Amino acid sequence: MLRAKHPYRTFLLASIGALFLTLLLFTASKEGFAQETTPQETVQQETSAEDTYRYDPAGKRDPFFSPLNRVIEQSGMADEAKTPLQRLDLGQFRVVGIILETPEPKALIEDNSGLGYIVTSGTLIGSNGGMIKSIEPNRILVEEYETDFFGKRKVLEKEMPLTVAESGTKGTPKEK
Repeated sequence: MLRAKHPYRTFLLASIGALFLTLLLFTASKEGFAQETTPQETVQQETSAEDTYRYDPAGKRDPFFSPLNRVIEQSGMADEAKTPLQRLDLGQFRVVGIILETPEPKALIEDNSGLGYIVTSGTLIGSNGGMIKSIEPNRILVEEYETDFFGKRKVLEKEMPLTVAESGTKGTPKEK
């Protein structure tokens, strides 16, 4: 018996031979199986498998866009707000005056450019879909909606305090 210098070489040659033998037997059995079925049957099998499933993208999100886009679309917020009050964030407004002596309290708010707006309860304000909840003597309470990372909408109550103009007397009358 011939003895090899390296036993791993004999193992490698035996493994390759077994692999070729397995491939030869497998292809022979495939050919025999293919002869048993008619070509028409194989064509029908292939077409029926393809025809049974149709992809319908309706109602599914686009995998190339952020999941947060869908939350914005569902909330009904358009890209362009309807009023100037909805185009700016709450931090860009300041409360200049509050009138409580009317049947419905009103407030005067001012944006960064100095434009003034008269608002009441229920007025839409802010870019996050906020609405004025109540007008109180020293502040305005605004209800805003915020969407977290998981897509849940949370209601946040934010406060806009009344800003008083600086004067030297702080509300006391001048004496002559």
